[in-house]
Amino acid sequence: MTGLRGSGGERRWVVGVAPWGVVGGAVAWCLVGSWRAAHLENYPWNVWTPVGYGAVKGVFLGLLAGWCAVVVARVAPVAWWREGGGAAARLSGLVFAGGLLGGLVPGTVRDFMGEPQPRTLYYFDGPRPESEWYWRPLLSEWLTCTVLPALGCAVLLAAGALVSVRSSRRERFGWVVPALVGVGLLVLPHYAAAGLPEPRGNGDHVDESAAAGLVVLATGLGLLVSAWVVWSWRRPRRSGELRSPALTPPRS
Repeated sequence: MTGLRGSGGERRWVVGVAPWGVVGGAVAWCLVGSWRAAHLENYPWNVWTPVGYGAVKGVFLGLLAGWCAVVVARVAPVAWWREGGGAAARLSGLVFAGGLLGGLVPGTVRDFMGEPQPRTLYYFDGPRPESEWYWRPLLSEWLTCTVLPALGCAVLLAAGALVSVRSSRRERFGWVVPALVGVGLLVLPHYAAAGLPEPRGNGDHVDESAAAGLVVLATGLGLLVSAWVVWSWRRPRRSGELRSPALTPPRS
């Protein structure tokens, strides 16, 4: 959670920034996986798995981006949170910067510090020597599969943070948002593989589609459980807040 300080010194909590990162990450990297799946159409046992794995990858990278956004916003000077016309814009800028940093770092380290071998754009090629991998091939893959989804995730994260700030029931986003993503993941294998050939094994790819489906379902169930835990935790607190005024004796 991050805070936005108002003119009266009160603190308006921005609740649920990290869950918005989960949404942004799942959507952004799922789209990248869909793009990749379109280039694997002659691998019928493998054609939908980039969609599922991309969505799962986006859940974790989006969560990391959300927490980075929280940290960046919390370490900002207090003067930034004084009431004013630009307070919301400054908040969205901080959240965007933190989210972009969190989404970029893991993939960038993997791309530039790992072995020079193709992963997405050059899927059908074998490992390349460093002289053929760095510069254009590496930059193309980095921009397509790391920078663009991280940028999209950061934009959705900043938009979600603004929605939370302006909502009078912002605490609900902490469990509603991951619950919706969890439901989406549960139905993703069915719709992502609709109309595709039946999965069949071939060497190292035996049962890869089934394994991807299990990973997606497990991640969706994990999000639903986490949403239920957050809802259960906030429900007693909310009930106590509603009962507390009645327990306060009237002033004479």
